[in-house]
Amino acid sequence: KTVAACDVLVPKIGEIIGGSQREERLDVLEARIKEATGHDPAEYGWYCDLRRYGTVPHAGFGCGFERLVRFVTGIENIRDVIPFPRWPGNAAF
Repeated sequence: KTVAACDVLVPKIGEIIGGSQREERLDVLEARIKEATGHDPAEYGWYCDLRRYGTVPHAGFGCGFERLVRFVTGIENIRDVIPFPRWPGNAAF
């Protein structure tokens, strides 16, 4: 069994980019919503409607920016490249 996904891995850092194809089959999507969350897929009706009323197979990716900066600069500790450190309870919102 395979999936339509990819990762860009670099030595000593790991994954810096991850991408995958989105699930476009409505029956599979609804079954997975129920299996993964235990919720009724109708609660995600707006999302399921995107598949129901027309979509094409599409994909996307995300880049771990701090990991990319770490790779490019050679800095060993990822904490030294994070411009705005995040931890529980520190956000002003």
